[in-house]
Amino acid sequence: MRDSAHPSSAPTDGRSRILDAAEAAFAADGFSGASMKAIADAAGVASGLLHYHFDGKEGLYAAVIDRRAGLINAERLAQLAPIDLGAPDAVRRILAALLGPPLGPMGGGRAYARILAGMTAGDARDKALVRAHYDEVAEAFIAALSQARPDASRAAVAWAYNLAIGTLVTALGSSDRAEQFAGQPVQDRLGTLITYVEGGLDALAAAPPD
Repeated sequence: MRDSAHPSSAPTDGRSRILDAAEAAFAADGFSGASMKAIADAAGVASGLLHYHFDGKEGLYAAVIDRRAGLINAERLAQLAPIDLGAPDAVRRILAALLGPPLGPMGGGRAYARILAGMTAGDARDKALVRAHYDEVAEAFIAALSQARPDASRAAVAWAYNLAIGTLVTALGSSDRAEQFAGQPVQDRLGTLITYVEGGLDALAAAPPD
């Protein structure tokens, strides 16, 4: 059986071209609208290779998510690991580890943010991919934030985490309105995002339980 998650399924350079083209197509047109032929043409390969190496459109879509999520999450966990969770700046450093990698060169920029935005409100296939690629990392960050903010309830921390991801996806995947009003690309405003999310966590921690 072919496995779309393994680079050996196709030559590395050809695989990268295919995944780059597929990521752009899924971002622009969504899963349903993306054309396998157009992706193959953009990658400079025969369309039959996409079906052979990735087991069709669903396999190709899963491979796009697997590649990008793997890059982002590996960097997130690498940055999270050395943080002293008892330090005064622990929350900001945790949030930098969470929010920074998607803003960097491995994050896929606006294209992947649009895919991720669609996944968060998607069908069973998308929800399964989110669970498979993001739930374990989410638990690691929620646990770290809970240790750094022992005064905050688990619910407050979980809400802060989810709202942080929503803020990130919205900031990256939307039009350039934020850049227009702020006068600076969102990729340069990691500190702004951290401050916003940290303020939200402060408010949630201080709020009485529902």
